[in-house]
Amino acid sequence: MMRALILALALTLAAANTLPTLDEQIEVLVSEGKVDAAYDLARAAAKRGDADGQDWLGWFHETGRGRKVDLRKAAEHYRKAADGGDNHAAWRLGVLIDGGAVKGSPEEAVALFRDAADRNFPAAMVSLAVMQATGRGTPKDHTGAMANYLAAAKLGHPHGVRGVGIMFYLGEGVAQNVEEAVAWFLASAAMGNEEAQQSLEAVADQLPPGRGRAVVERAKAIAAELGVEVDITFEENPPAS
Repeated sequence: MMRALILALALTLAAANTLPTLDEQIEVLVSEGKVDAAYDLARAAAKRGDADGQDWLGWFHETGRGRKVDLRKAAEHYRKAADGGDNHAAWRLGVLIDGGAVKGSPEEAVALFRDAADRNFPAAMVSLAVMQATGRGTPKDHTGAMANYLAAAKLGHPHGVRGVGIMFYLGEGVAQNVEEAVAWFLASAAMGNEEAQQSLEAVADQLPPGRGRAVVERAKAIAAELGVEVDITFEENPPAS
């Protein structure tokens, strides 16, 4: 009998571990076009005090998926979720504040980004790096910005990869190196970052002639170091006649 009870308990725990999370349930509903059902699920979870539920409500109101865009409501839900330790909510609330969409100071946005970044949320690391690089809400700190871009890059965030390239291109927080910048832009663009593609197109003609192949190899090495599998190609501009 004891063995049967232990087996039943083990099966129960195994079943519990395979249940979809709230995020998974809502993502499936949204992907199936069942936005109202997804919203109701998030609202029910939020009423139970679930930070993820509050975060989803913020997302619905920010993006207008199934609801009218209402940034004030989005910020309210994000703030409750952030108070509950939700990293995405803290980041999005910081973005809304920094962009002037809702009330708040740059210093508050920095604090929100820093909280989420300290919990290894890469998007917040990138936003914090931007604030440090520009001196918004915090003193300029190019070394700190570079460190945060690199930390996000190591977590596989393409915007972090592009950010490292920007720092190399500008020579902020690191010695200026156009070739290294282009390599990081290449890696980020290969990860699907359209802004990195734009950066690449803007600076690629600054490469010394004949350095294209070496830069591609460096970009591949960067991707490998980050554990990212991408196909990296680059057509070097022909020298001017």
